[in-house]
Amino acid sequence: MPMHYNMPAHYRMLEPEMIYGYQLMSPKERTSYMNRIHSAKTFEERDRLRLEHHRLMQERARKRRINLPDMPPPGPRR
Repeated sequence: MPMHYNMPAHYRMLEPEMIYGYQLMSPKERTSYMNRIHSAKTFEERDRLRLEHHRLMQERARKRRINLPDMPPPGPRR
């Protein structure tokens, strides 16, 4: 069974608007990000991916002079 079936439903069904900085990403990037999140084997790995993504989106926003919230919403827990 794929790993994402063991994940909370709100991670399996990420809508683009639920991805931090989605408006700065292409559809291909959003799909890639969701696949990486779904493939993470632990909550710690998922958190690391989310924080890495957060830093990338903050940098893109800064370059485009767009304001994003300082912190992404917390990820789901077990």
